[in-house]
Amino acid sequence: MLIPRIITAVVLLAILAVLISLSNPVYFAIFISLASALTLFEWLRISLNGAKKQLTAAMIAIMTFVIFLALYFLMMPGEGEDNILVALSKPTVFQANPWSTVVFSLLIMLQFFVSFVWIFIVPMVLYQAKTQVSYNSVFHSILAVFAAFTTWFAILIIYVFLGAWFLLSFLSIIWCADNFAYFGGKYFGGEKLAPAISPGKTRSGAICGLISVAIWMTVSAFIENSFSALLVKHIGLLGAVAVGVLMGVVSIFGDLYESLLKRRAGVKDSSQLLPGHGGFWDRLDSVVAVSPIAMCFVFLLYIQ
Repeated sequence: MLIPRIITAVVLLAILAVLISLSNPVYFAIFISLASALTLFEWLRISLNGAKKQLTAAMIAIMTFVIFLALYFLMMPGEGEDNILVALSKPTVFQANPWSTVVFSLLIMLQFFVSFVWIFIVPMVLYQAKTQVSYNSVFHSILAVFAAFTTWFAILIIYVFLGAWFLLSFLSIIWCADNFAYFGGKYFGGEKLAPAISPGKTRSGAICGLISVAIWMTVSAFIENSFSALLVKHIGLLGAVAVGVLMGVVSIFGDLYESLLKRRAGVKDSSQLLPGHGGFWDRLDSVVAVSPIAMCFVFLLYIQ
């Protein structure tokens, strides 16, 4: 199990390194569109009901992938004045092509709505911890579609607009929360965080993960063009650390939420598409939860 896990991780990192090194962002856009669509497929095959849920999930995921590519070329058609990203760098934010502006505005509003769901609604679902429910409500399937769009939009816009390093500095919040929670939990042990949902997670691990996030936000605040540096510029270091910790907490929510749905569905992994890792949703559950929140802060602070 360990060798396939390492090989898969190395291959994915190599692909990502090549894509972010290319000058044309279209290849990265295709990769993110594919990853988001596959995550949606895995989520829907767990949350949907009916004998044909696999086929339904696949059809929705394929249509979503096509929509992602169409939206990419709609919002970023070229290097001229009709480019929504060029328009965003000027005081007249919404003077780009009208259609791309409408789409962009709708996607921004969706970021705020989905962020609200992750911060306020999902914790209530986790608190109830109804793992024995034999069906999944429409809510979870609708959230799957919304979450796929917000993840795709946030990752793509942050990368194209602010660069690969800014994107990695934001994703590092999730990696810190996840990895240090794992090792901290193994070392300190103690009370379980959510025993009914994920018996392997401990409160000590979660605390270690959040402490590591606070440290990362403090350190990266002094690195130019990082996510933390942007926050510090507008809300100070304490504000940046607070935002980082909030995102670390939400990343835990994302992980637990997927575990809850998998328990309800009686499956161990979201799929077997990534040998040694399970599926795309297994690897991106925290990214899916945190990305819209990061995009909200980027949007609010950048246009000031």
